[in-house]
Amino acid sequence: MQVRKFLLVVSFLIGFVSVLQAQSMTTPQYIATYKNLAIEEMRRSGVPAAIKLAQGIIETQSGNGTLCLQSNNHFGIKCKNTWTGKTIKYDDDAAQECFRVYETARDSYRDHSDFLHNNPRYAFLFQFDGDDYKSWAFGLKQAGYATNKTYPQQLIKVIEDYNLQQYTMIAMGKAAPGSATEIDNTLYAEVTPKQEGKASSGKSNHNYNKPVAGNYPKGIFEINGRKAVYVKAGTSLIQVADQRNMRLRKLVRFNDLENDNPPAKDMIIFLQKKSKRGNKEFHPVANGETMHDVAQAEGVQLRWLRRRNKMNEGEEPAAGQRLTLDGFANSAPRLAKNTRVLKEEDQEPPEDFSPRKALEGMKEEVAKNVSGPTAVPETKPAQQPKGGIPVAMIEDLKKAGEVTTSGSTTTPKASMPQPAPAPATPKPAPVQKAGAQYHDVQPKETLYGIAKMYNKSVTQIQEWNNLQGFDIKIGQRLLVNK
Repeated sequence: MQVRKFLLVVSFLIGFVSVLQAQSMTTPQYIATYKNLAIEEMRRSGVPAAIKLAQGIIETQSGNGTLCLQSNNHFGIKCKNTWTGKTIKYDDDAAQECFRVYETARDSYRDHSDFLHNNPRYAFLFQFDGDDYKSWAFGLKQAGYATNKTYPQQLIKVIEDYNLQQYTMIAMGKAAPGSATEIDNTLYAEVTPKQEGKASSGKSNHNYNKPVAGNYPKGIFEINGRKAVYVKAGTSLIQVADQRNMRLRKLVRFNDLENDNPPAKDMIIFLQKKSKRGNKEFHPVANGETMHDVAQAEGVQLRWLRRRNKMNEGEEPAAGQRLTLDGFANSAPRLAKNTRVLKEEDQEPPEDFSPRKALEGMKEEVAKNVSGPTAVPETKPAQQPKGGIPVAMIEDLKKAGEVTTSGSTTTPKASMPQPAPAPATPKPAPVQKAGAQYHDVQPKETLYGIAKMYNKSVTQIQEWNNLQGFDIKIGQRLLVNK
């Protein structure tokens, strides 16, 4: 009997000590424990670190709430129809409501970000600036996240009382990590990726923003639905391509690289062609982050990232700016200092390489050669024949049907016999008028052919008839001799 009483007392004491330990976490200790997770999630998803920490503090009573202790649920997220993981019953607004259970706190922080992103009623929140915690606080209440009427005021008070905004600034690159106010963490060490991420690294393919450096899983993982690997600075891209059984030039093209040199810094290397759009709407630019960094972090082609944000090659966004990943920005973002800005007058229009443009240029060159007075100086004999027309140009014009060759001389093509049936009416003879001679243009005739017919130069025909180019119309009457 005495032994039984002793065991009961011991059990009671063990339970009492456990309760005391569970109730011992203070708000500063909760912040010190989970601030890195909040910063990481803001970089990944865009949910402000200050808001996330404040919600965690309120929902878990600074980590001491029963639901948090039993389920690692830091944000009071209920099961809903989409949840397929473990669950727990807990009295909240109603008795024995269903709540989600997580293996680790990191899982809870990630699921909170994904929950806000995937639910359309919270979409408008991501239109707010990341450092606008007041709009986020009232927006969460407006979207129905909590039933408490004073929920926004509670969030704002916690953020301001504990200076949580500093962690948002760090995540956005507007403050250095060392500038954060030191918090007493003697009892609770900071959560690091090694301590709390291995179990959840493969659970979600959402990468809303650039993950913390060095926190990528080993081997192949996915970003924006594209397979990628994380490589260290100096890694041989040839070796990466060989290991993945793919061509090196494809690896270079998939990653918007200028060459196949080993990367100068640690980076993501995509094994598939990146998407034209991101899987979220915006990307907040971190301090020192380039357009190429963003393209790699989000799995978006660099040229499409520039196009969506009205940016030119060489331009880099300033830290804290939001880049559009899905859709098109109304205006270009503020650029970083010393970035190269292309003025409108500096942007040359693209050169016209169309066949029509090339043919027009060759026609003009031929006209100069056969007109006599305006002929261009001959080049070396090895490069062109006696007629003065480059060999390559002759070949092109022959293919186009504009010239014919005879022996070593080259002449513009005149009215050549065609396999088509002869016209019903005979071709009219040249018209004579008081010493002047005229010609009515017939189908398939060219200016070059008419000039050759009357032993005149194209330039003479153009001058006598005030022609600006080489176009003539069927039935047009031309003066061919004075």
